[in-house]
Formats: sequence, C-alpha cells, structure tokens
Amino acid sequence: MLLQFLQGMAIGIAFVLPGLSAGTVILILGFYKQFIDDLSRLRLRPYLPHLCGAALSALVGVKIIGYLLENYNDLLSAFLLGMVVASIRVIIIHNGKIVKPTFWGIILGAAAFLITWFIFSNPTPGWTALPAGSPHHFFIGGALAAATMILPGISGSSTLVMMNLYDDMIFAVNHWEWLKITIFSAGALIGIFVFARLLSALYHRYHDTVSLVLVGLLLGATRSLLPSTLSAAVIISTLIGAAIVLVLSSPGLRLPKQKTSSG
Repeated sequence: MLLQFLQGMAIGIAFVLPGLSAGTVILILGFYKQFIDDLSRLRLRPYLPHLCGAALSALVGVKIIGYLLENYNDLLSAFLLGMVVASIRVIIIHNGKIVKPTFWGIILGAAAFLITWFIFSNPTPGWTALPAGSPHHFFIGGALAAATMILPGISGSSTLVMMNLYDDMIFAVNHWEWLKITIFSAGALIGIFVFARLLSALYHRYHDTVSLVLVGLLLGATRSLLPSTLSAAVIISTLIGAAIVLVLSSPGLRLPKQKTSSG
C-alpha cells in the first residue's frame, strides 16, 4: 500500500512537469500494460493508493516544480533525461525477452520519434485554435492532455503548453478556481478512458510494434530534457536519474498483477 502510494506520487509529479510523461513514469515502475488493460475496463480500485499519491504530489508539485525549473533547470532536466533513457530497457525487455523488430515497428517507431522530437518536445507557446480561457478550451485541453499523457514520451503538460493553457491551469490550481478545474477534469476523464481502451487493444494485438513505437516516443522526448550546459553536476544528476529507474523497475518493486485482469 505504501509503495503504491509512493509510486502514485511519482506519477503525480509527471502530471505537472512539461517534458515528462505520466506514461513514462508508469513504464519505469513496470506496470504500464497492466494499467492500460485495467483502465480500459474501468477497473480502478487496485489503483486507489496510486490515485491518492498522485493527487497529493500533483498539488504540491505545482509549486515545487516551478521553483526547481526556475533555479535548478539544468540539474532537473539532466535527472529526468537519465530516467527517460534508462526506462527504454523496461520497454524492449518483455518477460525476459527482447522485443522483435518488425518492419512496421521500425517505420512507426521512427515516425513517433520524429513527431515527438520536432512537435511535442518543442512546443510553440501561444498556439491554440480555441478562445483562450473559454470552457471549451479547458474541456478540450483536459481531454487532449489526458489522452497524450498515457503515451510514454508525450507529456500532457507539454500538450497544454502547445494549447496555451498550461499557465492558466497552474493558476487555476494554485487559486482553487473550481469551475475551471472541474471542466478540465471532465475533459480529462473522457480523454483518458477512451484512449486507454484503444491503446489496450493495440498493445494486445501488436505488442512488438507498439513497443517500438513507445521507444521512439521516449527517444523523441529527450529533446525537451537536454540540459543547456554540460558539467560534472549535470552528468552526476543524469546518472542518478538512470540509477533510480533501474532500481524502481526491478521486479521486486513492480505492482503485482491483479487476479481480476483476465475476468
């Protein structure tokens, strides 16, 4: 229970941090496929400790992440970079076997890398097709952010930056603007459940191909995490991030499979 709560706190930080996907964190923790399967079936009870931890860390993280990005941006980026690169191992090794490269897996993986590297990892602030601050803006922003954050390598927060909604949501949470938070949350629920069912079906039918796409997404996401300078502290921070992933992704720390997943 405590371990799952702490895992949820790590996921919650990813909710509010541009450049790091919640899907990446779940992959690092080792229960991505199980989570997608359960989410597509609305089987959420096993993840209540994760939800509580995520909610707490997201609220606290809004303030902490802002401070770290402002004062220790390179060290934080390097730390996250190490985590993302090391998490590729979690994807390519499945049940002790390396996934088989397929033609379409390589093609789609390369496309995922290019899209993430040039679009999602380098968002253009100010772009939006919706009236800024409108209820539709918050609703559609919540749906798109929730849908994209399931995918490793695509940060839901980066999606909000692209939609010119990130600052508005940070302000809304910090000042408890409940109407905006409720509208955003309603959109997020729709986005995450609809997309989870589709992703679960694809993962079951095309596991190796989907795995290569996920690798492409992760590699593309590293662009937004590259430190602006290279120093001993940056290298050490990167190694620490990678080491933490290797520890967290060890079998002993992964979420046990639920017996109800086949029912």
